[in-house]
Amino acid sequence: MSRYTYTLHPGTTEPEKGTYKRSKLEKMTTFQLSEICRKEKLVMSSGNYMDREGLMRLIMRFRGQKDYRHIAEALEGGLLRLQDFLDQNHMDINSSQDVIIPGTIILYEGTGLNELDQYKVKSDIALYEGNLLLVDENLQIYTCFYLKEIEDTWILFQGASMPIKPLTKHQYSILYFPNERDSEFLYDCYQGNVKNVPGRIEAVRIPLLNIEVKEVTDTDLPLVIDFGSSNTTMGICLPDGTTKIARAGNGNIIPSVIGVEETEEGKHGFLFGYEALALEKQNYQDEDVPVFFDIKRWVSDSARLEGVILKSGFKYQISRRDMLSAFLEYLMNLAKQQFKCRFKNIQFLAPIRQKEKFQDLFKELLPGYNVNCELDEGMAVLFNTIHGMILNNQYERGRWYQALIIDCGGGTTDLTSGRFSIENSRISYTINLETRYENGDTNFGGNNLTFRILQMLKIKIVRALSIAGEEWDEQSRDEGGLKRINDQYERAEAILPTRFKKYEEKSRNHYFRVKNNYYYLFQLAEEVKKSFFQASFQYELFINTEKNQINNEMFLDKWKLSIRDKTGLTHIDQDIRFPLYLNEIEFLLQPDIYHVMERFLDQKFEQGELQEYEMLKLTGQSCKSRLFTEALKQYVPGKLIQSTKREGDDAGLKMCCLEGALSYFMDCKRGYMKVNQDYQVRTLPYEIMAYTHENQEKILIRSLDEEDQIGCISRFMVGKQLDLYLSDEKGKRLKAYYFEYDTETFVRTTQEEIEREYEKSVIQEETDTILEGEMKFFVWVSRKRWGFLVLPVLRENEVLYKGKETFFDFEDDTWEENFFDGRK
Repeated sequence: MSRYTYTLHPGTTEPEKGTYKRSKLEKMTTFQLSEICRKEKLVMSSGNYMDREGLMRLIMRFRGQKDYRHIAEALEGGLLRLQDFLDQNHMDINSSQDVIIPGTIILYEGTGLNELDQYKVKSDIALYEGNLLLVDENLQIYTCFYLKEIEDTWILFQGASMPIKPLTKHQYSILYFPNERDSEFLYDCYQGNVKNVPGRIEAVRIPLLNIEVKEVTDTDLPLVIDFGSSNTTMGICLPDGTTKIARAGNGNIIPSVIGVEETEEGKHGFLFGYEALALEKQNYQDEDVPVFFDIKRWVSDSARLEGVILKSGFKYQISRRDMLSAFLEYLMNLAKQQFKCRFKNIQFLAPIRQKEKFQDLFKELLPGYNVNCELDEGMAVLFNTIHGMILNNQYERGRWYQALIIDCGGGTTDLTSGRFSIENSRISYTINLETRYENGDTNFGGNNLTFRILQMLKIKIVRALSIAGEEWDEQSRDEGGLKRINDQYERAEAILPTRFKKYEEKSRNHYFRVKNNYYYLFQLAEEVKKSFFQASFQYELFINTEKNQINNEMFLDKWKLSIRDKTGLTHIDQDIRFPLYLNEIEFLLQPDIYHVMERFLDQKFEQGELQEYEMLKLTGQSCKSRLFTEALKQYVPGKLIQSTKREGDDAGLKMCCLEGALSYFMDCKRGYMKVNQDYQVRTLPYEIMAYTHENQEKILIRSLDEEDQIGCISRFMVGKQLDLYLSDEKGKRLKAYYFEYDTETFVRTTQEEIEREYEKSVIQEETDTILEGEMKFFVWVSRKRWGFLVLPVLRENEVLYKGKETFFDFEDDTWEENFFDGRK
């Protein structure tokens, strides 16, 4: 490409730029960091004061180097290049006992090693996260490992795709390289990017007692997955009658989060779970947030594309189906690595109202597996109770028990009722189990509570900057109080903007700064929520821009936030510290929680139905707050309320559903019980309406109607489109559907055919009254598919013609509450 810029000194070459690791920068003084910026010509505008953290960020952004590059993936010729180097160069090998690695190592093909395999490394010398080689007594290389430090413990890692040469009868050792430069050289050599060969390489030989490579075998055991809006859990039933739960991070919770990273120019890859959350924390103020939350909602509209701009400036349009498919494969690989087997049968736990939709989509996304949604989430929760009653012999044979389950997850809240009886025959237990969807709110879940805390944080940060003089209203419990909070939040937008949707037409820099504001505050609010709702009681928490190792302080990274001043958007340049209290958090969340409980239970309470339930179960991680229990006490005695929360276990509310499902599949597999299950959708919290030709509203499907009614509306045959409108049970308009049709595609039919196909239904009766030139549209509910169907029937020249049945979903994220659409 031609150059059109002026060159000051033609013929001279620019000196090679230095790169720096964060671990090294953290040990430097502010003066040393400033000198690096001067040397590398990294400058900021004079109006921006850079403290030590800001200088480190500036260096890492433009001259940063990944702390350690690990040999973790298969690369053709990689091991051969390493072997050639060892054959042609001398190494000083020390056999000291300074580094201790477990003497026996078992490897499984295609799974690698990670922190869950617990191969801990100890040393009397300082270690670093370097590459290791597995060699025999002749220095023949068989595979590569690397070290990582996890919470002050050194762990032996291996990449899942890392090749392993066949092991024969040799004495094996692991080589550790004390010099970081040598580890980096091995990585470049493996990649085929060698520039300078070290003059001298030192290595420490750690002998092994035994090392084995085993094959991963297929299993018929089902992998059970509870795919949630915020978090996912999964586990298996083992042949010995026990269960095993997959682990991630420090527990059993796998964040349902997908990140997008650039692998090379023009190409991208994905990160999942905690790695995706870490990616979100690494981005800079003026870069896109390449992370997607609340991906469970994508099931309703999986074909849509999502856009993301990565560091190179490339904009990627990625299908939700591709990202969901990659996330599910990540779960499969995680299970394979931990359980050391390949699964063929996958059981997903789905919401009762969307079992069919979940099953159909997941079968498409996992074509190589037998995918099923045998249990819905409500049934799994009930079976957890049933299993406990049988185990402790706390049931009456043949008695019908009734329960009401309130499941408040990350994105939705569902109300499910269940009844069950337990019989004990000579050969097994017989469980009669019925679950019924009662009501739900697709716009209320844990994200709503997080957003409320975000509002409070935004207002308090603006106030702490002494920009806004209005006090935070700590006593705002009612709807009027929430209105005042919303008003203060609106005013704070002028100082600390978060509605990045409004900045799409502005500069790229401004758009990404505002988007980062929202994402950072949302994650900070999530951490605040978890801190207050954990098992151990906490009354006070401080938000502080200085890092302190204090239990009741949470770090606010001022370099992640941009505020508006006279010159535009800039980072926060002053220290902030303010307290949060449990009582003000509860005052803030109370109206929303009480409102949803009132909506679900008021009618049942007034009709006396709540007295029929012997137990009321709270499930879902959002129910950690005692506000849910307090709200329910207005309707039922406290002793009837059963929370699945366990002391000391913050994941107990999420694990209840998975544990119930594992108990179900284990008991059925071992033939301990026969389960007669039935599920149904009792009522629909939606209504479908259309306008007549006189512009009068006509309700075709009524909200909360337990009957399978069929509505109909007529038009003259020259039309091409029918408009239908979805509303909630309170009449709030949610969405418009546009049913387009072409009478040329209609097929001829007869009254007899309609009678056979729609026997004893309104459709059969109503077709008799269709006039010449009239087109009648029949609309009815499909409860299993959680939507409705439209069928047009036309009479022309005294002949009946029928169009194709068309299905429409009730729910998709065009009208559902979306906390990441940039409008908050």
